[in-house]
Amino acid sequence: MSNDFRPTTRRQRLLIIAATAAVVVAVWLLLVHDSGSERRKLPPSPPPPPRCAPGQTTGCVGGKADVMLIAPQAPGSGVSAPLSR
Repeated sequence: MSNDFRPTTRRQRLLIIAATAAVVVAVWLLLVHDSGSERRKLPPSPPPPPRCAPGQTTGCVGGKADVMLIAPQAPGSGVSAPLSR
């Protein structure tokens, strides 16, 4: 059984380190550097909805919300009962 592995030379290690450092710097510059694109301003926000007038309950901020409640099921209705074999 022959050993075909040759250890890397000092020059190869320096080349690997230099290439790694170059890639790290390139990625960092791509992430940080402004690409020169023109910055667009955000459109103005829409006006807030009107507050409720005295006596108004719907169609405004702070109005009444209609909620429908479903009656709970009676215990023992069989929905949550374990299956019998």
